[in-house]
Amino acid sequence: VKRPGSRAMADSQSNGQALASMELEHAIGFTGSLPNALHLLPNGQDVLYVAGGCVVIASLADPHQQTFLRGHTEQISCLDVSADGRLAASGQRGKIADVIVWDLEACRPLYRLQEHDAHLDGGIVFVQFSDDSRFLLTAGIIPEDNKMMVWDMKTGNIVASHERDAPLTCAAWGGRVKDVKRRPTTHPQFVTAGGDGLRYWDLDPMHGLTSEPMLTSTQKRVYTCVAFSPAEDLIFAGTLTGDFCVLNAPRRLSTGELERVNLRLTVMVCSGGVHSLRTDGRQLLVGGGDGSVTAYDCDYDDGFKPQKIADRLEGHVKSISVRSGRAVFGTSQGCLYEQALQPGGGGGPPAPVSRAHCSSVVGIAYAPGDSVRFATCADDLTVRIWNASDYSVEVQALTRDAGLPLCIAFSGTAVFVGWEDGKIRAYDADDGSLIWAIDECHRGGVTCLVLSHNQRFVCTGGTRGEVRVWELKTRTLVSHLVQHDEPVKCLVLSDDDLLLYSASRDRSFICWDLREEKRLVTRAQSAGGINAIILLPAPTPEKQVYVMSVGQEKQLTYWDMRQNTPLNKVPIGKEQMCIACSSNGNVVAFGGTDKIVRLYDTLEYSPLAECVGHSDTILSIQFSPDDRQLVSTGADGCIFVWNIYFGA
Repeated sequence: VKRPGSRAMADSQSNGQALASMELEHAIGFTGSLPNALHLLPNGQDVLYVAGGCVVIASLADPHQQTFLRGHTEQISCLDVSADGRLAASGQRGKIADVIVWDLEACRPLYRLQEHDAHLDGGIVFVQFSDDSRFLLTAGIIPEDNKMMVWDMKTGNIVASHERDAPLTCAAWGGRVKDVKRRPTTHPQFVTAGGDGLRYWDLDPMHGLTSEPMLTSTQKRVYTCVAFSPAEDLIFAGTLTGDFCVLNAPRRLSTGELERVNLRLTVMVCSGGVHSLRTDGRQLLVGGGDGSVTAYDCDYDDGFKPQKIADRLEGHVKSISVRSGRAVFGTSQGCLYEQALQPGGGGGPPAPVSRAHCSSVVGIAYAPGDSVRFATCADDLTVRIWNASDYSVEVQALTRDAGLPLCIAFSGTAVFVGWEDGKIRAYDADDGSLIWAIDECHRGGVTCLVLSHNQRFVCTGGTRGEVRVWELKTRTLVSHLVQHDEPVKCLVLSDDDLLLYSASRDRSFICWDLREEKRLVTRAQSAGGINAIILLPAPTPEKQVYVMSVGQEKQLTYWDMRQNTPLNKVPIGKEQMCIACSSNGNVVAFGGTDKIVRLYDTLEYSPLAECVGHSDTILSIQFSPDDRQLVSTGADGCIFVWNIYFGA
């Protein structure tokens, strides 16, 4: 469990004090592509949501208030909160597909449920609390795990289990099974949806589960979400065709058998499919694939009359949560909205709360001298400029039909991005509009770029090992440098912009003289490609000779360009993808496939801190110009902002 203000591990001591330490200040991320990944807590002021492999409790009013629940080793695949708001459950993907039940008052794990293991790559498809918060329903991802289980939340023990043949997508509890006179029995009931359609379940804690298939129509439907009406007499099932089905909840007949269930009617809602359902009082809220939220009165006798609550939200509405007249909506594009619900409407449109990337964030860049704003690019095809004071998006640019963004640089007035289609595109930092593009920079994509300190030219690297220099004013090619045999992964310029260092997957990095357009020095490591390098600062450019590299060799390597062999090698154990250094060069930060952000003392060759936050590979890392913060981005779609504290 990590809270704001919690101290990260600091191992290295110098004269009795740590040279630097770090703490997690803020996480920018919301895995909105997961169904029901956002929940409003009973106080109506805080929300619980998934960010990669972390469960986050955040305040709707203050973006600086966050609590982090950590315990998963892979990305989280599902989330639910009990009706009383005391418990939360989250499941993860991977071979070790554990379900963690969280005590939200203590912000700690209560149970770790370890029955859903897979041989190759499985995971948990959903977790669902019963209406009384007594039971938890979990199911694994077929074919690796075909188990569906009901757990007792008082003891953490299994109540019932079932092995199924068809995959499941969602489930919903609905109070107690009714007898023939519509009186509740002692058996809880729930509905599942999946490859075998809708199925109704009767839970007898003494004898296990019994089920009954639910006939909806002769047409094949793909069900995305299910819910019971507040009176527990109707079942709603959303589909990818944009409608929801209405069925009667079955009764237990005098013979002991369940009543056969047939389709009552279908209600067309939206385009793009129905992606979420939530009941609140007499209302049924329906989230659509067209970004709409529609409310229906659950009273069937009066007819299901639609009332548009929200329209054209950014992405599919995958999560809806309502408590005490307040609703929050989460979309597949990583956006979070809140809205006050009033009977008969009039609550106003949804207000945006936060935005996040919805896929891998491949690059981060600060502008020189500006520690308030930073720019990122991600596989969701967006380029964004963030304000670090409130973590809001100031500018966003979306580029289609260009492949994926691969690298980024930020000048303060423009953002430069290298794309998979081989172009460099420059975006205005004020409104996100495209300023210009340089066509055919590199075949196969621009893998890396660096902006000169005088902002007169930009250097780029390509997939075929070529390095090129472009004048920004005329956008013409001024140098073409060829020596590498594999893709160029990183470029660094000296402080005077005369020397360029290029690192490649061919195990080498090269120092180029840009004025003479020739190679000066080549250094190569013994095994594995180089993913990133940094050039440590020095009092004068002539003394700027120290380079640090990370890559497939799984080591942090310290080079003096005046020597043929490395000064030092520090084993890390996993491939590292990115590295950055503080303004004085005394501290470096790096991260990689082990998902750990590390601080390292370059003077004493010693570790300073190791912090866990990401749930997937760390792809980019950068110190703010004032060295007070460190920003890391990862394949989990998250951006983590760390506070850095330097010793006296």
